[in-house]
Amino acid sequence: MRIAVIDCGTNTFNLLVVDLMLSDYSIIHSSKIAVKIGKGGINNSLILPDAMDRAMQALKSHRNEIDRLSAEKILVFATSAVRSAGNKEEFISRAMEEAGLEVTVISGEREAELIYEGVKNSGTLTDEICLLMDIGGGSCEFILCNREKIVKRYSYEIGVSRLIDKFTPEDPILPSTVEAMYDYLNDILKDMFRQTEKDAPQYLVGSSGTFDTFRDILLARNPDVRASATEFTYTTDEFEHLYKEILGKTYEERLQIPGMAKFRAEMITASVIAVKCITDQYHFKHIKSSAYSLKEGIMFALRNGTL
Repeated sequence: MRIAVIDCGTNTFNLLVVDLMLSDYSIIHSSKIAVKIGKGGINNSLILPDAMDRAMQALKSHRNEIDRLSAEKILVFATSAVRSAGNKEEFISRAMEEAGLEVTVISGEREAELIYEGVKNSGTLTDEICLLMDIGGGSCEFILCNREKIVKRYSYEIGVSRLIDKFTPEDPILPSTVEAMYDYLNDILKDMFRQTEKDAPQYLVGSSGTFDTFRDILLARNPDVRASATEFTYTTDEFEHLYKEILGKTYEERLQIPGMAKFRAEMITASVIAVKCITDQYHFKHIKSSAYSLKEGIMFALRNGTL
């Protein structure tokens, strides 16, 4: 069966089209459209009119691609920006009216479960306990897990769009703003830090998004390094160098970094600060980037009958 999955994230709307078989799958198409649905309104629990219009244009574009590829089943899931919006019913009704798409809004906990399902099937996880981190525009999900099970899961409304909206960082960001954002995140995450201390996760896994950008930058600098299609491992020392470099540059300078995706350059300062909070807390030696995340997790959950 050919299925299409649309992940309506806070910053990007991602499309995945796959031929799904009983014990295998084939990716036919994968693309993303920068929407920034939370821009200007996310911390007021509102999708602003221009953001709503961008969202509908993206959904119609994805629907055209789905129809061209003759997908038999379409699954559309919306996450933080939509679930927290006071006008989410308008989003849902317009998606049906304008693109013929039925949208399912999922909780942060369910989002974490589906992210885990995607990453688990990428081959990134081992028998060791790790901390899986997904940095979204509206929320961040954290899953303490190994390849066999989820131990604990958390979802916090501290995505990069919310952080940028709250702190309005300078260009380049000032050390005082970095410190304020870092302290804010540490305060929100303190209960998770306390609850996971005894579990002693051995490494950090980052799913898709920001971590794809880290991977692309590092590979651009090391052309002789080979990476699999679904995972890439690097040291926290390499991340520390990226952290300092990114925070020291203006937006225009970040755009010039080889491997930097244009739509990531604006908000990646908040992303690296969030990752720094985690690496400082757990003292990981290395980080794995998984190319699979929510949309792949939806696909695998459908195949496994757990959707």
